[in-house]
Amino acid sequence: MKLPAELSDGVALFLSRLIFAGCLTLIALWIGKGQIAFVLFSIVFMYFGRRLGWWLSKASLYGDPLPVILVECVIWGGLVAYVIHSLIAWHQPHWILKWVFGFGAGSYVSSPNFGLVMESSIPDHAYPRHFTITNLPFLAFIICSILFAYKL
Repeated sequence: MKLPAELSDGVALFLSRLIFAGCLTLIALWIGKGQIAFVLFSIVFMYFGRRLGWWLSKASLYGDPLPVILVECVIWGGLVAYVIHSLIAWHQPHWILKWVFGFGAGSYVSSPNFGLVMESSIPDHAYPRHFTITNLPFLAFIICSILFAYKL
């Protein structure tokens, strides 16, 4: 059975990105600890974190009731902050890399719906939910990052 062209192109694109991310991970593991490994792990985290965030947005954030969304958004922001904190603690990168590839990647991934929909296509009645889904995880990421940095 042959797959439709657009589905096979999507599968091929996904597989090529998966292989690329896997190769970056293997190189980072081969290098071990350090600056370059931190950058490679950050790039892989950005790719998989963005895909997981989009999946979370499509699967539940735009359809669940508001209290569930609030909890999911706080958990997402805290989880992203924990992953970034763990990467920083593991590799001890230079402060420039820590801010650009650590907190920059975390900020990008912490908004699960970033780049998923065009802002202009959101109806007025749905904008407060979209605004919450975009900004609450980012706020949770910032607060959790500060708490993890000071081990509170």
